[in-house]
Amino acid sequence: MRYAEQKGGFCTSMKRTQTVFLKLCLADALIKLMADQNYDSINVSAICELAGVGRTTFYRHLDCKNSKEELLVFKINYEWDRYADLHQEDVEKDKGFALTCFIYEYRRLFSLLYNNDLIVVIMRACEVLLSGGETWDKKLSYLMSYFIYGYFGVIYQWIKYGFDETPEQVQKHISDAFIPQNQRSE
Repeated sequence: MRYAEQKGGFCTSMKRTQTVFLKLCLADALIKLMADQNYDSINVSAICELAGVGRTTFYRHLDCKNSKEELLVFKINYEWDRYADLHQEDVEKDKGFALTCFIYEYRRLFSLLYNNDLIVVIMRACEVLLSGGETWDKKLSYLMSYFIYGYFGVIYQWIKYGFDETPEQVQKHISDAFIPQNQRSE
């Protein structure tokens, strides 16, 4: 491989790393602001000021219309990737349960989203996390939507109840709903 190709690959990787860092700084600033004020009252200038980022840079990396939601979904996806790397065996064994444990570990963030009426962000995050970026044919996409939004419904109720149960208890509710009592191995 030529030096220019190597250098280009390195520069692309470095630029991607800088973009991830930038988005994380912005997302963390937004979350910090959400702890003290209503989501709708938070503007881009306040996020940029707290993050130490210029507005031009913000708009260069984010969609103007849904930028705050985009940051929150990005943050959840980023943290899931980190969590999945640390719990790789659990994810391979049962991704749904591992994701439930992840949400429980980040319950402060998910509660903050719920309290700010950002249910759509939680739903979008579930779509991204459960699909893993895969695309399906039309027939399979219907089935996957059924499972993704069913899972979202469980998580939504759990958040509404203030995470009053452990991930294991929530998993048992799901199992009880799908596995007939006479077929359970307990």
